[in-house]
Parts: sequence; structure tokens; C-alpha cells
Amino acid sequence: MCFRLNYFIIFISVILILAPYSIAQEIENLLSNPDFERDTNGWTLGMGNILAIDFDEECPTETNVAKVAIETVGAEGWEPELHSPSFALANGKTYTYSFWAKTEPEETKEIHPMFESNDPAWAGAGGITVNLTDEWQEYHSTAAWTNEDRPTVVIHIGLNYPPTEMVDMWITHAKAYEGSYVEEEIEVLKTKAVTPVGSLAVSWGKIKSR
Repeated sequence: MCFRLNYFIIFISVILILAPYSIAQEIENLLSNPDFERDTNGWTLGMGNILAIDFDEECPTETNVAKVAIETVGAEGWEPELHSPSFALANGKTYTYSFWAKTEPEETKEIHPMFESNDPAWAGAGGITVNLTDEWQEYHSTAAWTNEDRPTVVIHIGLNYPPTEMVDMWITHAKAYEGSYVEEEIEVLKTKAVTPVGSLAVSWGKIKSR
């Protein structure tokens, strides 16, 4: 009896250890070039600002890091805007996006990420307010895509909040996947993911539809 009990305990322990890994393996990242392994291919930054790999910057995910250097801003909060490579979202399904980011030393920066599509008309979901600091953290949002099927959706990040904001930022390890947020084991830096409070999906939709 004791022999069988020991084997049962070992079996349960193995299951508990492998369970998080199995869940992580099931996530299909819809985003191409999420870690800037192919330079900044597919990523765009508006208004002639500079998006480039920063090989001197280290991050908890041990991936390539892109620096978003802001030199020009417009009158609106989405001028400039950072866009990820595009992917498809289906009507009625729930999706999550996430990314790691930080600002310049001793600076903070307000940014507004969301799912966004402009074809055939503007549509968005999962808008949140993120207050970046100079410490690497992961940010994420989960939302239902209530628009029609869209083949060209991006992770949009509005960078000019408040207007004339000129603080640079760094970004890496972006994801877009179906379902709720799944935390990834990052051992380099024990920083919990941050879920900012306050959805901007409605107000942002009104702004962008003008």
C-alpha cells in the first residue's frame, strides 16, 4: 500500500510541475516577429520617428529589444503610433495581447495599447491605459472581438499622451493569442505582469472615428 501511495504522489507531482508548461505550449502567438528576431520587420512607427534594435539593452525575457525613439509628435494622442505586424481576429472570440516595456531612466510615460484594425473601417478592442516606468514590466489586456472577422489587426500603441510627450520607450516579447491571459515563467526578473485599470475602447473608438 505504501509503495503504491509513493508512486501516486510522484505521479501527481509530475503532473503539477508540467501543467503550466503544457498550458504555455498550447498558446499560439498570432504575432510574427514578436521578439524582433528579424530586426523590426513588420513593425511600424509613425511620423518619421525611429524604431531600431537596441543591442545594448537587456530585458528579463532575454530577447531582442526595440527602442522607440520619439523625436516628433502630433496634436493627437495617436501621433505617433506604434503598430505590430498584422494578424487575423474572428468575431465573437476572446483574445489577449501582451508585451514587455519600459521608459528612459527616471522617467514615466503614458501609452494606450489596444487591438486595432482600419480595414475596411476603424475597429478596436481591449484599449487600456499603461503608465510605463524605467523598470521592465509586462502589460496585457484581454477582450472580446465584437467586430466582424478582420484579417489585418495590429497591436496599436498610442505614444503621445499627454500631447507633446517626448519620452522614449523600449519594447519586446509581444504576443497576441486567443483566450485569456496566461502568465509566462520569467526567472531572470521576478516582476508580476501588470493589468492597468480603465478601458479606453469606447472613448478611443469615438476619437479614431472622427
